[in-house]
Amino acid sequence: MFSKSTEYALRATIYIASEASVDKKASIVAIAKGIGAPKSFTAKILQHLTNKEKGFISSTPGPSGGFYITAEAMNKPIYSVIEAMGETGLIESCVLGLPQCSDEHPCAMHSTYKVIKMELLKMFREKSIQDVINSKDRMIPINYDLYK
Repeated sequence: MFSKSTEYALRATIYIASEASVDKKASIVAIAKGIGAPKSFTAKILQHLTNKEKGFISSTPGPSGGFYITAEAMNKPIYSVIEAMGETGLIESCVLGLPQCSDEHPCAMHSTYKVIKMELLKMFREKSIQDVINSKDRMIPINYDLYK
């Protein structure tokens, strides 16, 4: 559904939220391995997620540094990850990519997709990072190698 960048951003957020804290930061190597992504690609994604304007992941430089999520950021919705990666239009726009699609000027799939879109938006906006970590559906530990 999303680009590889956003998929990895979602994975990285969940990994960091479940494996790191202010006292125990996650290294870029551990995150990349934990989410099954190349280290350099993971580093670029984490740049977006630590951006001062949109970001919510914190980082500390240096040998004992790394990445973590504050308690406040854990309450942010999963939508904030998608937003930080610039992919909100994928969910919010017309499924056929038509710029004029609306209730007044619907595309051929508008009425069917509108219901799905509203449910997706509701889930992404209401489910916090903490909710995902606490989910009974989540595999522990996260092992993305199973999905390759």
